[in-house]
Amino acid sequence: MNLSWLETLITIMDKKSLTRAAEALEISQPAVSKQLRALEAQYGTPLLYRRGREPQLTEAGKIVYRYGQRILQTIDKSLAEVRDLADTVQGELLLGGSTIPGEYILPRLLGAFQQRYPEVTVSLEISDSKEVARRVLAGEFAAGVIGVQINSQNLQHELIYNDELVVVVPRGHRWEGWETVDLEELCAEQMVVREPGSGTRAVFEQWLQERGIDPGALKYRMELGSTDAVLSAVAAGLGVSLLSTVAAQPRIQSGALAAVRIAGLPRMRGLYLITRKNRVPDHLLQTFIDFMKASLPAATAE
Repeated sequence: MNLSWLETLITIMDKKSLTRAAEALEISQPAVSKQLRALEAQYGTPLLYRRGREPQLTEAGKIVYRYGQRILQTIDKSLAEVRDLADTVQGELLLGGSTIPGEYILPRLLGAFQQRYPEVTVSLEISDSKEVARRVLAGEFAAGVIGVQINSQNLQHELIYNDELVVVVPRGHRWEGWETVDLEELCAEQMVVREPGSGTRAVFEQWLQERGIDPGALKYRMELGSTDAVLSAVAAGLGVSLLSTVAAQPRIQSGALAAVRIAGLPRMRGLYLITRKNRVPDHLLQTFIDFMKASLPAATAE
């Protein structure tokens, strides 16, 4: 049985609506209905019926609801106790990362973590920030590291790294050698950007909106699905882009690209560890979180 099915049933009754349960769980209403049907199939009997607009528990549903609450509470308590008592770090850890932390920061950390804890198996899946957040909320990832804060009442964000963003330009561009450019100059330039959902793009567009500039007015010449593709497009002279120095530094050092800062914009954006709220991290996840914080430079909000 999938424990999320029990959580769905409990949330439906607590919110007195499938629609409000879907909003609270941040999944679609069809997904709520599907999970409810799966739970009823597991027990072989209906668990809910409608009286007016509100769902009501059948007699079987009352039993499942009561025990479901106890089960979820007991699991949370057991996770906390095992975390406190466990001496051995072992098991499987599934993490999500948006492009910058997933491709340029986490692999090195995970390698060092597995060297210290060889009985741990770590899997890292890379996607855009919104998709990582969705899969953390769905329980598919134990945690994620992303480049933008997601508006969700069920996500816990913790700043863990300061990432500098710079404008990258191709060799021979008129801005090469400049220290800064004005935002107005950037807005008039052909730009190569990541796809919607990218944390870097979301942060940049938020900065523009805070300064009264409509991101839709920018000259987005090309949208690409990876940071490496954006870097290659810039190097080929197809436009300029705002990117993480972590990703751009090798090409800047080789001379293929040059970096310039935007006058009046923050230099840093945060990378955030995201986890489900109201869920106690198990011993393995907490050990990794502590290891990651100890390994990365201290991050501060600007």
